[in-house]
Amino acid sequence: MNYGALETIAQSMPRLADTERRIAEFVQASPQKVLHLNIAELARQAGTSSAAVVRFCKRIGAEGYSDFKLWLAKDVYQGWNEKYLPDLGLESQTPASKAIHDMAEAVRRTMSALAATLSPQAVEEAAERIRTAAMTALFGVGASGLVAADFHQKLSRIGLPSSYLFDTHAQITASCALRPQDIAFVISYSGETDAMIEVADQAKARGCFLIAMTMAGTNRLCGRADLALSIPAVERVYRSAAELSRLSQLAAIDILFNVIISYDIDGAIAALERSMQATHGF
Repeated sequence: MNYGALETIAQSMPRLADTERRIAEFVQASPQKVLHLNIAELARQAGTSSAAVVRFCKRIGAEGYSDFKLWLAKDVYQGWNEKYLPDLGLESQTPASKAIHDMAEAVRRTMSALAATLSPQAVEEAAERIRTAAMTALFGVGASGLVAADFHQKLSRIGLPSSYLFDTHAQITASCALRPQDIAFVISYSGETDAMIEVADQAKARGCFLIAMTMAGTNRLCGRADLALSIPAVERVYRSAAELSRLSQLAAIDILFNVIISYDIDGAIAALERSMQATHGF
C-alpha cells in the first residue's frame, strides 16, 4: 500500500473483472459514501455481490473490506488521526432480527472490554472523593452529556451535592465558578472536545480535583486529569451514533455509583425510599 487507495484503484482498472470494475467505478464516484456502507450494502449499490467486493479488495492489495475502508478513509480524510477516521457500516433494510443479534454481540464485547479496561483502584478513589466533596460538578456534551445527566440524577437521589447543565456555554461558565473543595467530573469519549478542554482548564485554574471519564489512551483531557476512569476504545470518534461508547460510559457510572452507595448503605436506602415516596405517592 505505497499509494493511496484511489490511485491504486485507477492503476488496477485494466486488470479488474467486470464485477470488480463496477465496484471500482462506484468507489471512484462516491468514495466518501462508501465509508458509510457495510460490505453487503456496497455490493448492493454497485450491482454486484459481497464475494465480488472481497475479491476486489484483495485484487487491489487490501487484506479485506475493513482494511480497504481504512485505506480509503486516509485518502478521503487526509491528515486525520486514525481514531478520527469513519467507523461506519450502514445497510439499507436491515432485518430487526439481525440488528438485535449484532447489537447484543457488540454490547457483550463492549462490557468485556470495559471490565478489562476500567481500573478498580481508580473507581474506588473516585467514589471516595465524590462522597466527601463539597459538590461534584458534572460536565459533558452530546451523548456524554446524557451520561453526565444520568449520574447527576443518581447522585441527587442519595443526597450527594452535584450539578449539571445541558447548555455547553453554561457548563463553561459554571466551571469558572468552581471552588477548590469541589470535584470537576468531565465526561468525553474522545477526550478532545474543545468545550470540555476549556472546562477542564477552568476547573484546574480554580484548584479543583479533576476526574475524567474518557477513552483509554492519550488525549488532551486525560493529560489534564488528576484521576482518569478509562473507557475502552470500542468505537472511532467518527461514527453513526455513540452507541457502544455511551453504553460503556453508562455502565462505568453504574459501577461507580454502586461503590459510592456501598460506603453508606443505610443512608442510601433511606434517601432512595424518600425519593420513591415523593415521586410515586406511596
